Amino acid sequence: MICAIVSDIHGNREALDAVMASIAALPVSAVYCLGDLVGYNPDPNDCVLPMLGRLAAVVRGNHDKAVAGLLSLEWFNPVAKEAALWTRRAASSETIAALKSLPEGPVEADDGILLCHGTPMDEDAYMIDFESIIASYRFLDEKYAGIRCCFHGHTHYPLVVERRRGQRKPSIVRSTEHIVLERGVTWLINPGSVGQPRDGNPSASFGILDTDGGVYRNLRVAYDVGETQRKIRRAGLPPQLAWRLAEGR
Repeated sequence: MICAIVSDIHGNREALDAVMASIAALPVSAVYCLGDLVGYNPDPNDCVLPMLGRLAAVVRGNHDKAVAGLLSLEWFNPVAKEAALWTRRAASSETIAALKSLPEGPVEADDGILLCHGTPMDEDAYMIDFESIIASYRFLDEKYAGIRCCFHGHTHYPLVVERRRGQRKPSIVRSTEHIVLERGVTWLINPGSVGQPRDGNPSASFGILDTDGGVYRNLRVAYDVGETQRKIRRAGLPPQLAWRLAEGR
């Protein structure tokens, strides 16, 4: 089976449309989403209900919870808080209801595949250092011993980590463009962000997993950043959200 993994769409319709067009051109059987369909960008309604109808499995993100009123905004930075409040006002009642119904991760999507937003043990935590990676593997060993690939988002940064059977210390795979998923290895994979990449590359990021062939690829697709920027400015969202898209940060 070939599946696509998307994450952190953040209300960016132009980026989402470009990614889904790329996915449609591939022999993809299922699309999985790691959360944060909304926040930051100006098209929440176009990125929730239409997208949910195309997903085989999804987990909620912290911005989804915040916009739905399920998470306090007190720990959000001022820009993220302002964008979440704007999104609450702009989202339809159907969109809010859909966000409220999104499942908490982790979710087992298919044999050997686990989906989460932050870390597998905490949907709001960032997998940003070696300590959080070690803790994630420990949790998988205890709760999900049969998992081969654990996909996570939240950081907006593509990342692949491997740990071989019998080894305690994982290692970071430096290239995510074409990874052969060897047997006897447990993988932590972040496909990056569709709607707000932060790795210095403004192109939308997503992943393709071939479970039969045992290959993972991180793909990038350019989209009309200028149009999204114009919509951000017209909506009155914080201007930082517009210029950061062009810089991929």
